[in-house]
Amino acid sequence: DPGRVCIDHVEEHTVRLALDNGFWCGMTLYPVTKCTPERAVDIIEMVGGERIMANSAGDWGKSNPLAVPEMIQEMKRRGHDESLIRKVVYENPLNFWRQCSRWQEWDTPATTTTEKKPVAAGY
Repeated sequence: DPGRVCIDHVEEHTVRLALDNGFWCGMTLYPVTKCTPERAVDIIEMVGGERIMANSAGDWGKSNPLAVPEMIQEMKRRGHDESLIRKVVYENPLNFWRQCSRWQEWDTPATTTTEKKPVAAGY
């Protein structure tokens, strides 16, 4: 079932093929190579927000753990609605991972053990 699979590292030339075949798409954001926050917003503008999500890289080479917040700021700068931003960085990842029984009960942002205030989990 392609709806249970996420094709990660999609770019402009691969995203439509994955989405058209029913897969979820992950955009792994890098500062200068592959998919930058700006290119990720270009992709969202090209295909919309269904079954697509963003994540930051923390692997070999130059990575930026703040790439997702930078993408959020770029979406705001371009005038995108908060609902689309929330969908791409929070709701879509949560809906994808909830397909696993271990995630089905997780429906709210994490809370700290001392303050019991929501922690912005990826958004």
